[in-house]
Amino acid sequence: MKRLKKTLVVLMAIVIAVTFSFAVVGCGGTAKTEPGLEGVTFNERTGEMYKDTKEGKTRIKITYSTGFGDNWIRQIARDFLHDDLGSSYYFVLDGDSEVTTGVSSKLESGLNLSDIYMVLASNWYSYVSLGYLENLDDLYKMTVPGEDITVGKKMQGAWTDYGKFSYQEKEGYYLFPWNENVTGIVYNKTMFDKYGWEVPETTAELKALCQQIVDDTDGKIAPFVYPGTITGGYWDFVGTNWWLQVSGVEKLNAFVEFAGPEVVEYENPSHLSYGKLVALETFEDIIVKNRKEYTLSGSGSKDHKTAQLSFVQGQAAMIPTGNWVENESMEGMKDEARMKPTPIIEGEAQVDGNGEYLRYNYSGQPDYIMIPSAASNKEGAKLFLAYMCKDEVLKKYTTLTGTPRPFDYDISECETSEFIKSCLDIWSNSTTWFESSTSLLWTANKVRKYNSGNPYTQLLANADTKTAIGWCADELTSVTNSWDTWLEQVGLK
Repeated sequence: MKRLKKTLVVLMAIVIAVTFSFAVVGCGGTAKTEPGLEGVTFNERTGEMYKDTKEGKTRIKITYSTGFGDNWIRQIARDFLHDDLGSSYYFVLDGDSEVTTGVSSKLESGLNLSDIYMVLASNWYSYVSLGYLENLDDLYKMTVPGEDITVGKKMQGAWTDYGKFSYQEKEGYYLFPWNENVTGIVYNKTMFDKYGWEVPETTAELKALCQQIVDDTDGKIAPFVYPGTITGGYWDFVGTNWWLQVSGVEKLNAFVEFAGPEVVEYENPSHLSYGKLVALETFEDIIVKNRKEYTLSGSGSKDHKTAQLSFVQGQAAMIPTGNWVENESMEGMKDEARMKPTPIIEGEAQVDGNGEYLRYNYSGQPDYIMIPSAASNKEGAKLFLAYMCKDEVLKKYTTLTGTPRPFDYDISECETSEFIKSCLDIWSNSTTWFESSTSLLWTANKVRKYNSGNPYTQLLANADTKTAIGWCADELTSVTNSWDTWLEQVGLK
C-alpha cells in the first residue's frame, strides 16, 4: 500500500511538472536564455528583453527586416543592456519580413510606432516631406561611446551625404546607414579546385571558362544558374559592376540626377549610359548568345531560393548573387564557395594613375535606419544607434551577419567564414556605389536605372530579336518621348 501511494505521488509530480511546462510554453510567456543572451531575460513571443527587471525602465522598440536573421540584433541589444549606457532601458525586438512595404502605413497612422525602423530601400524622401522622420543631426554629432570620434566623422563613402534632405527649407540628416552589401559572382571553389579551373580576371577569361566547364563536365554541370522568376535574374549584380567599371562613380551619380532625357544617351564614351551599353553587350556576348549551354536548364522558372539550391547542390559552378547568400541558402552546402571580383572588361574599364584597373562594388539599393518623428523614445533610439558604431559592436555585427557597415573599422578582425572573407576582401578593395536619387522623377517612380523594361530579362527572353544596342535605342526613344509628360505629372513643368 505504501509503495502504491509512493508511486501515485511520483506520478502526480510528473503530471504537475509536465502540465506546468505545457502551460508555460502554450501561453508563450516563458523567458529563455539563448547562447549569447546570458544575463538578460528574453521573451521570444513578445520580443521583450531586459536585464534584471524592466520595471522603472524606458522601452526601446526596434522593428527590423529579417534578411539577416535575429541573432545579431538580440546579441547587440543584450550587450547594450549590460553596458552602463543601457542600464535604464529595456528592448522590444520586432522582426518583420514585411517592414519595408509596411512602414509607410505605420508612419502615416502614427499608432504603436517603433523607435527604430531598419528597412530596405523605400521612398524615404516622401516620409521626410510629410514630417514623419526625426532629424538626426544630433546623432551625427554624437561622440561614439568610448571613442574620440563623432558618429558622422566615422561614417564612410556616399553615406556621409546620402541621408541629407531639405524639410521646411532646412537641410538636415534624416536617415542612418545600416548595411553595405557585396554583389557579383559566387563560385564553387571545391569544384574549381577539382577541375583545375582558374578564377577569371577578365570577361574574356570568364567566357572561356564557361566553355571549359561545359567541355570538362560534358555539359553535366552548367557554368551558371540564375533566378529567372525575379526580374533581371540577379544579373544586374554583375551588370552594374560592369557599368561602374566603364563609367565610374561620378557618371553614375550624374546619371541618377536625371537632369534630362540625354542621361540615357549611349553612343559614345562621354554619354552617361555608354557604360550601360557596354555592360549589356558583355552580358549578351557571354550569357545571352550561349544561354542554352552556359545557364542551367530551367533557370528561367527558378526563384532565388531554388536557384541557390541548385548552386548548393552542385548543378552549376557559378551564380550571380550577393554576400547574403550564405545566411540564406548555404547552411547545408558540402562544398566550399567564394565570391570573386567581377571580371574586368579589358579595353573599356577605367584605370588609375598606375594603370591598375579601378575596382567597384554595386551594393544595390541601400538598407537604412530611421527614427519616426512621433516615436516615444527618440533619445534612447539615438543612443543605441551611436552605440552600434563602436568598433567592437561593428565587428560583432559583421561577424554575426557577414555584412559590412559603412564605418571606419578593421574589417579584417571580424571572425567570419572563408566565404564571407572573400566578400569582405572585395568590399575593402573597391569603391561601393548604391543607386539613389533626390530627383522628383525618381521619387515619383517615373524614371529608374533601366527605363524600357528590364534589359536582362528582355535579352534572355528575346535573344533572336532583341540586342543590347537595340534595347538602349528603345530606352532612349521611350524616355525622350515621355520626358515632358513626366515633368508635368510631377509639377516641374
